[in-house]
Amino acid sequence: MSRLSRVLGYAVPILACTCPPAHAHGVAGPRLFVSTLQFDDPAVADEATLPTATWSRSPATDTAGPSTSLNLNASFAKRITDRFGVSVSLGHTWLATAGDKHRNGWDNIELGAKYQAYVNPEHEFMLSIGVDREFARTGTAAIGAEAVSTTTPSISFGKGLGDLPIGPLRPFAITGQFGYAVSERALKIHSDGTDNGGHENRWAGGLALQYSLAYLQSEVKDYGLPGWLANLTPLIEIAWSAAATRPSGQAIQLLVAPGIAWSGDWYQLTAEVLIPANRNTGRNLGAMAQIHIFLDDLLPRSLGTPVTRWFQ
Repeated sequence: MSRLSRVLGYAVPILACTCPPAHAHGVAGPRLFVSTLQFDDPAVADEATLPTATWSRSPATDTAGPSTSLNLNASFAKRITDRFGVSVSLGHTWLATAGDKHRNGWDNIELGAKYQAYVNPEHEFMLSIGVDREFARTGTAAIGAEAVSTTTPSISFGKGLGDLPIGPLRPFAITGQFGYAVSERALKIHSDGTDNGGHENRWAGGLALQYSLAYLQSEVKDYGLPGWLANLTPLIEIAWSAAATRPSGQAIQLLVAPGIAWSGDWYQLTAEVLIPANRNTGRNLGAMAQIHIFLDDLLPRSLGTPVTRWFQ
């Protein structure tokens, strides 16, 4: 899951009573949307990431030498009903800067809520709306934990291309997320050039293109691929963030992340290379890897079941 911020003002229920039943971990008809690393997937599910690891390098600045960071993040998502779920995320960062002592500490706590607004199995389409909140001062300031809270309403979708007439193109799918990050303290620049420690509001989002070899085997043509190969999903993500208000302290961020996911019976393994697409995002390659656990498959009678079914 991404640290880039996640256009909805207030979530509006979208005819929930007329939608087909929701499915766990991104299933719409024969399509499984794999979990991506730069933004949240469109599914409401019982799942956990243990962990998501991110390694990156930053060049020297006017005040500090080049640095290397490693972040390990764990998250847990739980369905309250078939269509509504909540999540919590917490990470720890180790930061090494040339000419300075090594630092480490906790990231800010993040809480989220998501509602599965629509699922169309026939056309392999899924839509959800949600909101995330990063709580300021719950992390360690020395490793860059924000001192200002941010709330981000967002919309997420997934669309499989299984209804195309060209067989080899049908395993493709597109997922995306678009959001508006609202800072609790607006950025103000004083006459002496200093600021009040606030942040501008930001547009943010991402798109992912994925190609499911499992879908190719089961829905297009069985090529007799070995099991380990048939479970692979090559993918590429594009994530971006841009200022929505002025003044702004951060220019447009643009990241490209090609990678691959391997799906097991109750887990998914994913790895991506992080490629800055402009100078504002950085100059060095990074890497991410994740172990994603589907609790509805691993623990179908307890944590993998919506809370409302516990009392039935």
